[in-house]
Amino acid sequence: RLLRFLATHEHTSPFRHATLQFEVYAPMMVKNQWIKHWVSSAHLEEHSGWNESSRRYVTEEPIFYVPEWRSAPDNRKQGSGEALGDPQLAGDATAGTLMRQTIEAGVHNYARAMAAGLCAEQARCFLPAYALYVRWRWTVSLQAVIHFVELRDAAEAQWEIRQYAKAVRQLAEPHFPESFRAFGTEEQP
Repeated sequence: RLLRFLATHEHTSPFRHATLQFEVYAPMMVKNQWIKHWVSSAHLEEHSGWNESSRRYVTEEPIFYVPEWRSAPDNRKQGSGEALGDPQLAGDATAGTLMRQTIEAGVHNYARAMAAGLCAEQARCFLPAYALYVRWRWTVSLQAVIHFVELRDAAEAQWEIRQYAKAVRQLAEPHFPESFRAFGTEEQP
């Protein structure tokens, strides 16, 4: 009852004392939305709650996200519409073909730059950024985790980040079931 009272009346400081740490591997476009959840993550302090692999010191095989294509929504703002399969774009090229060609060219040029002795921090510029998987550690309060799940597992959130929000919930909720119930966060279908 106390947890529900605190959550309902927005007395959330007790939920900031429990912390969780996640190692995440996601496309950069997902990371760019996720990074906005800095509440109680101590990003401006010396001991940062966000630590991302930059490909400057550690090299790993570049892996890319190739989406299942969706239409733009009717209002042409954020979000997406129906699944499209592999739509035709320019001429006879499909979205999937152009995406694969872009990735292959970027990886090829990245490898050439590294082999030629270019520094890793510049060679990585050849990689198609938004589809590139990146790795980071996120140390965060329980309050911030619940807030992240509430926003990013909502029906209007981008499909890709919703999948990660569901995974965060599955990892965190078993450890703090009463806190999740207190905030009334319901898992979305």
